[in-house]
Amino acid sequence: MIRSSFIALLSGTACILLGVALTGRQVFFGSLLGYWAGFGYTLWLYREAVLSSELDIQSAIKRMRRNFMARLGMITLIVVAVARFRSSWLFTLSLGIVTGVIISFIIVAIQKNYGERGDKRSA
Repeated sequence: MIRSSFIALLSGTACILLGVALTGRQVFFGSLLGYWAGFGYTLWLYREAVLSSELDIQSAIKRMRRNFMARLGMITLIVVAVARFRSSWLFTLSLGIVTGVIISFIIVAIQKNYGERGDKRSA
């Protein structure tokens, strides 16, 4: 999971930086920041879900609520900072967040599906 996520993060970063280099528009740095934020959000969610799955129901719900607020605060902080200092980056920031979340969800789903299939073959 870690290796494929890292490769996807780096390849997405390279594509965004290539787009900045080709167009010369610095607005796309907002999408880079959003891509990293969305990717980090999903990996944080996945890690917390795995850790919470080993707890009893009440503890898991409490932990997931706390971590939801922390993740929401992280994204809000990024959006507010970008709005305060570079308001022209907001649209590309939102596109980057969506792209990062979608790509990382796809990677997690592929890895989960591959792991389940591997378990069935070996059984």
